[in-house]
Amino acid sequence: MPDINDVCGGLADAVEAVSGLRALPYVSSQVTPPQAHVYTRAYDPRLVFGDSKSMYLLGVRVFVRATNERSAQKSLRSYMEPSGATSVRAQIEDSDNWAPTVDYVEVTEIGQPFELDVGSETYWAVDFDVDILW
Repeated sequence: MPDINDVCGGLADAVEAVSGLRALPYVSSQVTPPQAHVYTRAYDPRLVFGDSKSMYLLGVRVFVRATNERSAQKSLRSYMEPSGATSVRAQIEDSDNWAPTVDYVEVTEIGQPFELDVGSETYWAVDFDVDILW
């Protein structure tokens, strides 16, 4: 069974399959948009199936530049599409982007775009909730 860091790394790798998007398997105070950061969500540690499978509840936050509100939201919406080269969901749920031992990966919610200050910079961002059984 992989540890949480392995799963976060796998999720970052899947997100990096999105055309032009870089991804980190952790949250960073350094953002180079367009970029995604993987984070852990609250989860029930009892969701372990035998000695080999566990449910991981993670999140992906995608950042874009906030230089223009309209273009920032257009960029985020392209990442929010259900399919296509810029779809975060499509790449996360593509089994070709995961190890064969992963049972399933599912995006369960795509949040509302919002402005976010990180350090001295302002970005637009959107969160994706992801469930992984590995």
